[in-house]
Amino acid sequence: MSQQERPTRLTRRQALAGLGAAAAVAAPRRVLAGPRAPMEEPDLRAVRVPPPVPATDPDSPVWARARPIEVAVIGQAMVLPWKMKPSVSALRARAVHDGRQIAFLLEWNDPRPETLSIKTDQFKDGCAVLLAPHPAPPLAWMMGTSEVAVTLVHWRADWQRDIDAGFQDLEVAFPNVAFDFYPPLVGVKHPPRLPAAYPPAARKWLPGWHVGNPLSQPARRSPVEKLRATGPGTVEQLPTQDALGRGRWRDGTWKVALARNLKAGGGTEVALAPGGTYAVAFAVWAGGERDVGARKSVTRMGRLRLQR
Repeated sequence: MSQQERPTRLTRRQALAGLGAAAAVAAPRRVLAGPRAPMEEPDLRAVRVPPPVPATDPDSPVWARARPIEVAVIGQAMVLPWKMKPSVSALRARAVHDGRQIAFLLEWNDPRPETLSIKTDQFKDGCAVLLAPHPAPPLAWMMGTSEVAVTLVHWRADWQRDIDAGFQDLEVAFPNVAFDFYPPLVGVKHPPRLPAAYPPAARKWLPGWHVGNPLSQPARRSPVEKLRATGPGTVEQLPTQDALGRGRWRDGTWKVALARNLKAGGGTEVALAPGGTYAVAFAVWAGGERDVGARKSVTRMGRLRLQR
């Protein structure tokens, strides 16, 4: 569930072997809360609430209107790089909608928040919701198929830190970085702050930003992106980026709100409607365990029902 996944061709036999390996690592290490064992597959009901949904407020009292479910989390053993042992044992999920937007609240244990991804050995925390038509073929769980495109709503802790504290550039990871002379920035105070310090003529020297790579943008409106996929290694951003969200880490637990419009924004985005039933799965990235790209912890694919 990340742009960093690499394509891998799988035969049906390899896919089934991967599913069996994932099941083998499904035994939980610790339960998020409560004496009940987490359910094997999500069975989530999105309760209808008066507008607006708490799209950016993980602590809103509106969430109390939705019954939480606790879902077992397993390793990812279908696509390289594998993650045989999940970073968490379970996550808790709720969902609400107001007829226009749907919002999810995901909670999971994490002893330390990881919100930077500047150095090559830094990895951010994150989570995602996978949505597909229902009923979906079993292989749609593996990031969709050529016949069934899936929609992903992906929250990134590093993007949220960019929004909260300003773009996190090299000077954050390397506070003593040298800045001798750079022609496009003559006269600019060190360290140069993105994006204001870079005039339009100088931005072509930052090719990722210049060509619109979503991972290179110094100005962000939301820490949540909408993606599409039609199989492993096919993840790309959808043309309409209108998802919202916000995460809050406290006392060893992440609480993350993610929201998107029910109506599809374009491309092959999965449209939702009150009264409808859809396939759903969740994923968690633990930066402290070097999770990135396909190296993540996932739930099985289950069912999402929207109250009429």
